[in-house]
Amino acid sequence: MLIMNSDHSNHWLNRMWEIFRPFLFFYALYSVVFILLVSLCRTIAGELGEKYLTGLSEHAETVTSLVSGLSMLIAVLPLLPMLLRELKEHKQSVYGSSTTTDNMSGAEKRAGSGKYGVTAGQTGLTIVLAAASSLGLNVLLVLTGIVESSASYQDVARQQYSVMFGVGMILFGLISPITEEIVFRGLIFNRMRRYFPHAAAVIASGALFGIYHGNPVQGLYGGCMGILMAYLYERMHSFAIPCLFHATANLMVYSVAQSAVLHGRLFTVTGCAALLTGSAVCVVIIEKTRFPE
Repeated sequence: MLIMNSDHSNHWLNRMWEIFRPFLFFYALYSVVFILLVSLCRTIAGELGEKYLTGLSEHAETVTSLVSGLSMLIAVLPLLPMLLRELKEHKQSVYGSSTTTDNMSGAEKRAGSGKYGVTAGQTGLTIVLAAASSLGLNVLLVLTGIVESSASYQDVARQQYSVMFGVGMILFGLISPITEEIVFRGLIFNRMRRYFPHAAAVIASGALFGIYHGNPVQGLYGGCMGILMAYLYERMHSFAIPCLFHATANLMVYSVAQSAVLHGRLFTVTGCAALLTGSAVCVVIIEKTRFPE
């Protein structure tokens, strides 16, 4: 019978702690701040009178979303020093520790084919892939009946789409993508790729992103999106890319859900096939494109 060496066991526990510590810290701080802010809102509304309590109740989804967004921003702030270290180590692992842009001319930087920044081509591919894959997967989940079968998702969807449109655009198109990318791609994925094969880190971090969403529908969708975002980051080596992808995907899904016309035209078998085919074409182009190694 084999018995695991205690030093080996501790080594793996230390690795797991290093990988998951940022998320645990973020989630704990977010929860505390969210509870405090909700209590503060209720207290202030109560002090102002019944009219304000009624207004708070009538706009509960929007107020809750605003409080959630503010809580996410506050919770992610302590993680920024960790993020900067991880981004620096990522670049060093790809380009070498001696590679800097300080001694490069402006022309060399512009001609770097994305090595030291995001090119127009990378930006365009990211936006198209984000739009096509997010909508395509949503249509697929609806057509297969998975969405309708999940009561937990229906509750989440009702809350999300009850938010005032402008607030939703800011929350889902800016705050949520940036904070979640800092935690999942900036920290968790970058730490995973230090200890595991990069392909395994891409898949595992994507799966964790799906689990984070807490219900089967968003779990499946979030897992696929998480894998795509980690894949793009690994291919293009710019943290701006998964952030752009995430924001575009969120905005596309949120906007289309608000439009009955677009919803009716896209949520068909033909629309689903076209969107997923477009996604596959984008991935093939990305695979055939030479990015700096």
